[in-house]
Amino acid sequence: MNMATRLKEIRAKQGLTQTEFGDKIGLKQSQIRDIETGKQKVSVDLAETMEKKFNIDGWWLLTGKGQMHSDDVKTIQKDKDTISMPLIRGHVQAGKGNDIDGIRYDIVETMTISKSLFKTPPLGSVRVIKVDGYSMVPMLYPDTFVIFDECHEFRTDGLYIINYDNELMVKLIQIDPRGSIHIKSVNPDYQSWTVQRDEQVFFSIVGKVLRVIF
Repeated sequence: MNMATRLKEIRAKQGLTQTEFGDKIGLKQSQIRDIETGKQKVSVDLAETMEKKFNIDGWWLLTGKGQMHSDDVKTIQKDKDTISMPLIRGHVQAGKGNDIDGIRYDIVETMTISKSLFKTPPLGSVRVIKVDGYSMVPMLYPDTFVIFDECHEFRTDGLYIINYDNELMVKLIQIDPRGSIHIKSVNPDYQSWTVQRDEQVFFSIVGKVLRVIF
Protein backbone atom coordinates (compact mmCIF):
# COMPACT_ATOMS: atom_id res chain seq x y z
CA MET A 1 0.00 0.00 0.00
CA ASN A 2 1.57 3.32 -1.04
CA MET A 3 1.18 6.75 0.55
CA ALA A 4 -1.64 7.78 -1.80
CA THR A 5 -3.64 4.66 -0.91
CA ARG A 6 -3.04 5.19 2.81
CA LEU A 7 -4.36 8.76 2.58
CA LYS A 8 -7.45 7.54 0.70
CA GLU A 9 -8.03 4.96 3.41
CA ILE A 10 -7.95 7.62 6.12
CA ARG A 11 -10.39 9.81 4.19
CA ALA A 12 -12.70 6.87 3.49
CA LYS A 13 -12.83 5.93 7.18
CA GLN A 14 -13.81 9.52 7.99
CA GLY A 15 -16.54 9.46 5.32
CA LEU A 16 -15.35 12.77 3.86
CA THR A 17 -15.18 14.15 0.34
CA GLN A 18 -11.84 15.48 -0.89
CA THR A 19 -13.09 19.05 -0.26
CA GLU A 20 -14.29 18.26 3.28
CA PHE A 21 -11.12 16.36 4.07
CA GLY A 22 -8.97 19.24 2.79
CA ASP A 23 -10.90 21.78 4.87
CA LYS A 24 -10.04 19.86 8.04
CA ILE A 25 -6.29 19.82 7.38
CA GLY A 26 -5.88 23.15 5.60
CA LEU A 27 -5.50 21.94 2.01
CA LYS A 28 -7.42 22.61 -1.18
CA GLN A 29 -9.39 19.86 -2.90
CA SER A 30 -6.89 19.95 -5.77
CA GLN A 31 -4.01 19.26 -3.33
CA ILE A 32 -5.85 16.26 -1.86
CA ARG A 33 -6.46 15.01 -5.39
CA ASP A 34 -2.77 15.38 -6.27
CA ILE A 35 -1.72 13.42 -3.17
CA GLU A 36 -4.24 10.67 -3.87
CA THR A 37 -3.04 10.35 -7.46
CA GLY A 38 0.63 10.30 -6.44
CA LYS A 39 1.53 13.71 -7.90
CA GLN A 40 2.32 15.20 -4.48
CA LYS A 41 3.78 13.69 -1.30
CA VAL A 42 2.58 14.13 2.25
CA SER A 43 4.96 16.37 4.21
CA VAL A 44 6.05 15.59 7.76
CA ASP A 45 4.13 18.65 9.01
CA LEU A 46 0.96 17.49 7.28
CA ALA A 47 1.36 13.98 8.70
CA GLU A 48 1.61 15.46 12.19
CA THR A 49 -1.53 17.57 11.57
CA MET A 50 -3.45 14.47 10.48
CA GLU A 51 -2.14 12.58 13.49
CA LYS A 52 -3.81 15.14 15.77
CA LYS A 53 -6.99 15.59 13.72
CA PHE A 54 -7.79 11.94 13.02
CA ASN A 55 -5.90 10.06 15.75
CA ILE A 56 -3.79 8.17 13.21
CA ASP A 57 -0.12 7.24 13.26
CA GLY A 58 1.65 9.83 11.08
CA TRP A 59 4.69 7.55 10.73
CA TRP A 60 2.42 4.87 9.25
CA LEU A 61 1.07 7.43 6.77
CA LEU A 62 4.58 8.45 5.67
CA THR A 63 6.22 5.03 5.52
CA GLY A 64 3.59 2.29 5.74
CA LYS A 65 5.31 0.89 8.85
CA GLY A 66 3.13 -0.09 11.79
CA GLN A 67 -0.61 0.43 11.56
CA MET A 68 -3.06 3.26 11.01
CA HIS A 69 -3.80 3.66 14.73
CA SER A 70 -1.31 3.11 17.55
CA ASP A 71 -1.63 3.35 21.31
CA ASP A 72 2.13 3.60 21.90
CA VAL A 73 2.68 7.32 21.36
CA LYS A 74 6.17 7.30 22.92
CA THR A 75 7.38 4.60 20.55
CA ILE A 76 5.94 6.49 17.58
CA GLN A 77 7.74 9.68 18.60
CA LYS A 78 11.02 7.85 19.03
CA ASP A 79 10.71 6.19 15.63
CA LYS A 80 9.89 9.50 13.97
CA ASP A 81 13.23 10.93 15.12
CA THR A 82 15.26 8.30 13.27
CA ILE A 83 15.39 6.66 9.87
CA SER A 84 16.28 3.01 9.30
CA MET A 85 17.84 2.49 5.88
CA PRO A 86 18.77 -0.69 4.01
CA LEU A 87 22.52 -1.06 3.47
CA ILE A 88 23.09 -2.43 -0.03
CA ARG A 89 25.69 -5.13 -0.57
CA GLY A 90 28.72 -4.16 -2.65
CA HIS A 91 29.98 -0.76 -3.74
CA VAL A 92 28.91 2.02 -6.05
CA GLN A 93 31.80 2.97 -8.29
CA ALA A 94 33.20 6.49 -8.35
CA GLY A 95 34.73 5.31 -11.64
CA LYS A 96 33.58 2.40 -13.80
CA GLY A 97 33.51 -1.34 -13.38
CA ASN A 98 30.56 -2.28 -11.15
CA ASP A 99 27.81 -4.19 -12.97
CA ILE A 100 24.39 -3.06 -11.74
CA ASP A 101 22.69 -6.46 -12.04
CA GLY A 102 21.81 -7.96 -8.67
CA ILE A 103 23.21 -5.15 -6.54
CA ARG A 104 20.42 -2.60 -6.03
CA TYR A 105 18.19 -4.68 -3.79
CA ASP A 106 20.67 -7.09 -2.25
CA ILE A 107 20.32 -5.89 1.34
CA VAL A 108 22.87 -6.92 3.97
CA GLU A 109 21.65 -5.05 7.05
CA THR A 110 20.03 -1.78 8.09
CA MET A 111 21.58 1.45 9.30
CA THR A 112 19.69 3.79 11.66
CA ILE A 113 20.52 7.50 11.85
CA SER A 114 18.93 10.64 13.28
CA LYS A 115 16.60 12.67 11.06
CA SER A 116 18.37 15.79 12.35
CA LEU A 117 21.14 15.03 9.82
CA PHE A 118 18.75 16.05 7.02
CA LYS A 119 17.38 19.52 6.26
CA THR A 120 14.09 17.89 5.29
CA PRO A 121 13.34 14.29 6.37
CA PRO A 122 13.30 12.17 3.19
CA LEU A 123 9.94 10.60 2.32
CA GLY A 124 11.00 8.22 -0.41
CA SER A 125 12.85 4.93 -0.35
CA VAL A 126 16.16 5.79 1.35
CA ARG A 127 19.15 3.46 0.94
CA VAL A 128 22.86 3.39 1.83
CA ILE A 129 25.76 2.11 -0.25
CA LYS A 130 29.56 2.28 0.05
CA VAL A 131 31.71 4.13 -2.49
CA ASP A 132 34.67 2.57 -4.29
CA GLY A 133 37.18 4.22 -6.63
CA TYR A 134 38.92 7.61 -6.76
CA SER A 135 37.20 9.64 -9.49
CA MET A 136 35.22 11.73 -6.96
CA VAL A 137 38.17 12.56 -4.64
CA PRO A 138 38.24 14.89 -2.67
CA MET A 139 34.43 14.99 -2.53
CA LEU A 140 34.14 11.22 -1.94
CA TYR A 141 36.78 8.72 -0.89
CA PRO A 142 36.79 4.92 -1.10
CA ASP A 143 34.72 3.37 1.73
CA THR A 144 32.64 6.55 2.14
CA PHE A 145 28.96 5.77 2.66
CA VAL A 146 26.38 7.67 0.61
CA ILE A 147 22.74 7.90 1.63
CA PHE A 148 20.45 8.29 -1.36
CA ASP A 149 16.74 8.75 -1.97
CA GLU A 150 15.72 6.28 -4.66
CA CYS A 151 14.23 8.18 -7.59
CA HIS A 152 14.33 7.99 -11.36
CA GLU A 153 14.19 11.64 -12.32
CA PHE A 154 16.54 14.62 -12.22
CA ARG A 155 15.69 17.03 -9.39
CA THR A 156 18.47 19.60 -9.02
CA ASP A 157 22.17 19.69 -9.86
CA GLY A 158 24.12 17.52 -7.45
CA LEU A 159 25.36 14.04 -6.60
CA TYR A 160 23.38 11.11 -7.99
CA ILE A 161 23.59 7.35 -8.09
CA ILE A 162 23.29 6.51 -11.78
CA ASN A 163 23.22 3.56 -14.14
CA TYR A 164 25.63 4.41 -16.93
CA ASP A 165 26.02 1.74 -19.59
CA ASN A 166 24.68 -0.83 -17.08
CA GLU A 167 27.23 0.13 -14.41
CA LEU A 168 26.30 1.62 -11.02
CA MET A 169 28.18 4.88 -10.30
CA VAL A 170 28.06 7.99 -8.12
CA LYS A 171 28.63 11.21 -10.08
CA LEU A 172 27.84 14.91 -10.16
CA ILE A 173 24.97 15.52 -12.58
CA GLN A 174 24.11 18.83 -14.23
CA ILE A 175 21.62 19.61 -16.99
CA ASP A 176 22.17 22.67 -19.18
CA PRO A 177 19.37 24.77 -20.78
CA ARG A 178 19.62 22.75 -24.00
CA GLY A 179 18.88 19.55 -22.08
CA SER A 180 22.34 18.01 -22.30
CA ILE A 181 23.21 15.90 -19.24
CA HIS A 182 26.72 16.39 -17.89
CA ILE A 183 28.11 13.48 -15.85
CA LYS A 184 31.09 14.84 -13.95
CA SER A 185 34.04 13.34 -12.10
CA VAL A 186 35.62 15.65 -9.49
CA ASN A 187 39.11 14.19 -9.86
CA PRO A 188 40.55 15.69 -13.10
CA ASP A 189 42.46 12.47 -13.75
CA TYR A 190 39.15 10.71 -14.48
CA GLN A 191 36.74 10.97 -17.38
CA SER A 192 33.52 13.01 -17.47
CA TRP A 193 30.74 12.61 -20.06
CA THR A 194 27.95 14.54 -21.71
CA VAL A 195 24.79 12.63 -22.63
CA GLN A 196 22.34 13.98 -25.20
CA ARG A 197 18.63 13.29 -24.86
CA ASP A 198 18.61 10.79 -27.70
CA GLU A 199 21.35 8.81 -25.90
CA GLN A 200 19.53 8.39 -22.60
CA VAL A 201 18.92 4.73 -23.31
CA PHE A 202 22.49 4.32 -21.96
CA PHE A 203 21.86 6.43 -18.86
CA SER A 204 19.32 6.43 -16.03
CA ILE A 205 19.08 7.93 -12.55
CA VAL A 206 18.87 5.48 -9.65
CA GLY A 207 18.81 7.95 -6.74
CA LYS A 208 19.68 11.43 -5.44
CA VAL A 209 22.45 11.54 -2.83
CA LEU A 210 21.15 13.16 0.37
CA ARG A 211 24.06 12.73 2.73
CA VAL A 212 27.66 11.55 2.77
CA ILE A 213 29.15 9.73 5.77
CA PHE A 214 32.95 9.56 5.93
